[in-house]
This record gives sequence, C-alpha cells and structure tokens, in this order.
Amino acid sequence: MNFVAIDFETANEKRNSPCSIGIVVVKDGEITEKIHHLIKPKEMRFMPINIGIHGIRPGMVKDELEFNKVWEKIKHYFNNNLVIAHNASFDISVLRRTLELYNIEMPSFQYICTMKLSKNFYSNIDNARLNTVNKFLGYEFMHHDALADALACSNILFNISEELNSKHINEISKLLGVTLGYVNESGYKPSSTKGKILKKSNRQASTENIMANFNFTAFEDEVVVFTGGLASMTRDEATRLVRKLSGTVGSSVTRKTTCIVTNTKDIDDLQKEEMSNKLKKAVDLKKKGQDIKFLNEETFLKRCTEKLI
Repeated sequence: MNFVAIDFETANEKRNSPCSIGIVVVKDGEITEKIHHLIKPKEMRFMPINIGIHGIRPGMVKDELEFNKVWEKIKHYFNNNLVIAHNASFDISVLRRTLELYNIEMPSFQYICTMKLSKNFYSNIDNARLNTVNKFLGYEFMHHDALADALACSNILFNISEELNSKHINEISKLLGVTLGYVNESGYKPSSTKGKILKKSNRQASTENIMANFNFTAFEDEVVVFTGGLASMTRDEATRLVRKLSGTVGSSVTRKTTCIVTNTKDIDDLQKEEMSNKLKKAVDLKKKGQDIKFLNEETFLKRCTEKLI
C-alpha cells in the first residue's frame, strides 16, 4: 500500500493560516519518509485557543518560511498520490484555501478520511477522534504535533488494512462505505460516508475498569475552571470527571477558583496576548495573592489518578 498521510495545525480560525505541517510517506506498506515544517502564516495572527491546542507561538515561526516557499519543498508528495488525513475535510480545506491564498495551482490527487473509516469500522469506541481511535489500538503519540498526528493517522490505516487483509484502498473504501475524494485544477470532491458498510472490526475494547484507578477525592474542596479544549476528552467529560472526584466546576475565573486546567503545554512561556481571557484573569488573580493552581492536561490527568499517601 502506498499513501501520504498529512496533518496541519493552524494559527487562527482561518483555514489559510497553517503554522505547521506533518507528512508521512508510505511505500509498499513501510514508512519511508517523515517530514515536518513550521510555517510562518501570511497573517501573523495567533488565537489563544489555537496556541493552547498545539503550543506553537508567533515567536516560534517568525523566521520560518511562508507556505508558498514550503510548498516548493513538499508539492511532489501530493501529485498523483493517495493522501490520507484524520478529519480530512479540515486538512484538505487548509491545503486548498492556502494554495488559493498564494494563487498556486492545485495538485491532482485522491484522498480518504481515516476518521470516517474509523467511525464505520470500529463499533466498540465512544467516538472516532484521532486520540480515541489510537488509544483503542494501543498506540501512544503526542496529540496535536503535526508529524505525530500524521503518524497516528497512518497507524489507523495500517491497522484497518491488516484486519481486512487488504492493501487496496479501493477495496477498503468499498468494504467500509467511505468514498475516495479528489482534488485537482477543476475543483474537488469530498471523501464521504456513502453506501453500505460491508465489514466491521472484530477488535474488542478493553474491559478494564479505569475508574478503579481514580482518586475520588482528587479535587475535594477545589473549584476547577477549564479553558481551551482537551485532547483526551470533551469538556463535558472532563466536567463530569471532576465532579466524580469530589470537585466543583466553574464556568468563569472568580475569587473562588482554585484550579485552572488548560491545554497549553508551556504556560510560563506564554505572552499575555497569547493567553485566553480566563488564563489572563487567573494570572492576574495569582499575582494579587490568590492561591490558584495551573494544570496542563498532563498534570490534570496525573492528579485524577494520584493516590493519597
């Protein structure tokens, strides 16, 4: 099986603001190249929520190439290849909108969405997010690093191909009811879920009761506020978890707040303009003497399972 897996991270809400791309090249079922580029967006405007997701800040890309220069280095990976992406509607849109921004000719390739493949094939998972599917498959990676995400996307197709005993994307597409999309100079057609699903995975979810690992007093007497999305769970799931662990969840930062959970990896390195409004307020209150603990996703999850001594 030959394909190219891609993943973009963006600076803001616009699809034409890539700040990072990861590319994994697979030939005959083997990974032959891993490529990663930081990208200077044409509009140097970073949203705090985006920084919180991927950890890329303006200072990290100010001296990097813009996409039109990066494209000269990577365009040969796309032409007449099969491209895969997880939630491909996002990544293909980023590619198309950014090429349009620089008035660059569209390449010609087919693509398929591994999120749609996962949703149709794996019936024993709660959702088809990249981290959820790979956790189910027993594959660990650093979510929202573009190259790591591209490798994780590749891992999904490897597993589906192995379980179906098929190395042909047209057959996999037919068995799972997910169509191939395409991009070319004339336009594009999305990879979509159509047709009958002819094959489901036999893989079983782990029966381990992970709740047994939780410390049910982890957030006792704590008022927790979340800012930004988490990679490992939805906001509702995180809220329910804190409440199960004896804590209270607030919707905004106040003088009662004792913990703020953020998806930002390096809080101490953030400039004020790179912070969310909740994070700014929490920092200001801490400077005034309020006891507020700042937890990134890793420390939040660690606290959930720490046992009292």
